[in-house]
Amino acid sequence: MSERVRRPDPHLAVKREVLVRYLDAWTVSVLRSHRSATYVESGTSVFADAFQVFGEFADRLDGHQLDMLIVGTETDLAMVGEAPAGLSVRSVADPANLSVAGPALAYLDVVDSALTEQDAWQLVGSLARGKAREVLLALPAAEHVADHRERLRAAGPACMVTVELVAEDGRAQLLAFATGDSKHLATFKNELWAVDEFAGIRYRDPLDTERTAVNISLTPQLRPLRRVLLAELARRGSCTVAELQQHTLLETIYRPADAIGALTAEATAGGVTREPAKGRLTPRTVVGHLG
Repeated sequence: MSERVRRPDPHLAVKREVLVRYLDAWTVSVLRSHRSATYVESGTSVFADAFQVFGEFADRLDGHQLDMLIVGTETDLAMVGEAPAGLSVRSVADPANLSVAGPALAYLDVVDSALTEQDAWQLVGSLARGKAREVLLALPAAEHVADHRERLRAAGPACMVTVELVAEDGRAQLLAFATGDSKHLATFKNELWAVDEFAGIRYRDPLDTERTAVNISLTPQLRPLRRVLLAELARRGSCTVAELQQHTLLETIYRPADAIGALTAEATAGGVTREPAKGRLTPRTVVGHLG
């Protein structure tokens, strides 16, 4: 290779940061509520980052057991170093032989690992069922994302988000997160929007009919969300802001707090009715469709 520094793959950079950020929150939660838990990964270069995250919680592992499993590939486990007490690391070459009990988080990357999409969905079926089970999938961009959402829902988790990671050259990957806990979904979305906005990736909601890509930001562009909320209001007629915040959480890439901003902009522009007519929007405010 030339003396030029190779630029890191922007998709992988964003996936790594999203995972590491969420692992920080997940580890705190699982160690507070459970004695044992399992993290499963499909053998990507991110495994070392996950190991480092868990190592930072070594002081909290006393009396707990956290297992890290690499599936679908032969991996040199020595590369991650010595595990602290309470943390075990092992590989499972055949995904069909994987058996997990208790809470689990699985990161399955079909794009940047040797795991096939068929094996990934098989693992989703076996890992996502049960209490406190969560999966994060990285897949090639697909036209029929609704099918992916249905497969995830059929596997057990009721709360999910699917987001396309769009590079500057137009290449895209799909990231899908599914959980049975709406609070964990909200946490994941907070981390999703907090990643490095200079990584050369924009987000696109695969369910957005206009396919608008937006910059990663703690204060993102809300035009796609405004369209979604107007469509939902057209369907309902009227509802509370709280109901639209819940719709935002479960059906878009945005966070519940973003719904306040989107609806405030629509109300200011005269695009929706509201009761009471004045003051700041709150979850109890009733908004209506102008139809």
